[in-house]
Amino acid sequence: MLELRGLTRRFGDATAVDNLSLAVADGEMVAVLGRSGAGKSTLLNMINRLIDPSGGEILYGGRDIARLRGAELLAWRRQSAMIFQRFNLVGRLSVLTNVLTGRLNHPPRLPKLVGLFTDRERDIAIDALAALGMEDHALKRADQLSGGQQQRVAIARALVQEPRIMLADEPVASLDPVNAQAVMEALRRINRELGITVLCNLHSVPLAQAWCDRAIALSAGRLVYDGPVAGLDEPTLLGIYGSAAALSEAH
Repeated sequence: MLELRGLTRRFGDATAVDNLSLAVADGEMVAVLGRSGAGKSTLLNMINRLIDPSGGEILYGGRDIARLRGAELLAWRRQSAMIFQRFNLVGRLSVLTNVLTGRLNHPPRLPKLVGLFTDRERDIAIDALAALGMEDHALKRADQLSGGQQQRVAIARALVQEPRIMLADEPVASLDPVNAQAVMEALRRINRELGITVLCNLHSVPLAQAWCDRAIALSAGRLVYDGPVAGLDEPTLLGIYGSAAALSEAH
């Protein structure tokens, strides 16, 4: 179980996440909702420890993740894979090589830093691409793919880390509706078939309702909703987004 206790992050005088407490059970798929600037990305970045909390605790398996350093922190980042809106692929490299970079934090690290991966790791990468319907593109340059295909490669890269948690930060924000559905379907399948916990920042309320079981919502860094997606009725959503105009942008 992932448990956040009083989690806070300040940037100077601004508070991005404010005393947030919640628990996420293993195997859940949770949408994180809220307006731009609500603190959604900051929350996921703290869980992965790309940024450090200003206060509070991040507990997983009885350990406070906020206190990890060195090798223990690298091990945690293997377990909590990040998926980004902009894919973060190296366009001139092959799809397969991009996926294999997800193994960089697995020991031994030195051979991987010069591009030497084992046959087993290549098999893992091909299996991940196959799970996402991308194995036929393994030898293409990443910049030859469509946006939706690139995001599926990014998910495969996260999958080869063999994570326990996937943290997806607006993974469909730059995609057309068809590709957005394909990416959400891929995340849901990974969640159901592999039991991997998924926390997914989403701008679209309908996508959250279609693919997730639970939603949490932030407003000005504070938790304002935590419950089933079925509970996201119009009055609740107005409370989350603050105005009908802001809510219309999330539909």
